[in-house]
Amino acid sequence: MIYLYTDLTKKGLSDYQIKKMVKDKKLYMIMKGAYSTKEEYNKLELIAKKHPNAVFTLSTACYCYGLVKKNNPPYYIATKQKDRKIKDDDVKQIFMTDSLYDIGANKITYQGFNIMIYDLERLLIEVVRNKVNLDYDIYHEIINSYKRIKRLLNKNKLNDYIVNFKDSKIVDRINKEVFETI
Repeated sequence: MIYLYTDLTKKGLSDYQIKKMVKDKKLYMIMKGAYSTKEEYNKLELIAKKHPNAVFTLSTACYCYGLVKKNNPPYYIATKQKDRKIKDDDVKQIFMTDSLYDIGANKITYQGFNIMIYDLERLLIEVVRNKVNLDYDIYHEIINSYKRIKRLLNKNKLNDYIVNFKDSKIVDRINKEVFETI
């Protein structure tokens, strides 16, 4: 489990106690202000802890849902347009218009920790919208995975989401590439 320095101080630990726990290998310092109970830690958990309002999206969210097999950096997260720039080479921050940011965002438990992530329907829209920004092979792996699970998608929810986006090509791409209708 990952803790931020502020989490540890809220639990009543002093700076001295935290340093002693690190020295005794009861805690491991990941970076300044972030600690783990294990030497090996999950980078997604660290990102979720450091940026609790960020929503996992694109290939990172697809990995969490099992739509792609590999999850290599950069890790894609969406934040509100006016949020502060995240300075992390492993994180690709996508500034989202405030009106679109919350659509389809859910808090789930992933591998024992909480993350914000877009649901499958919203994620499909994001993947199609960002087709040119994704690696060709990853895009096709995601689309093929969506073809396999297309019966699980809520088409009404998908249509409700699409109305909020001003790109008419989204519907065409989704129908052509996932549902194979013209």
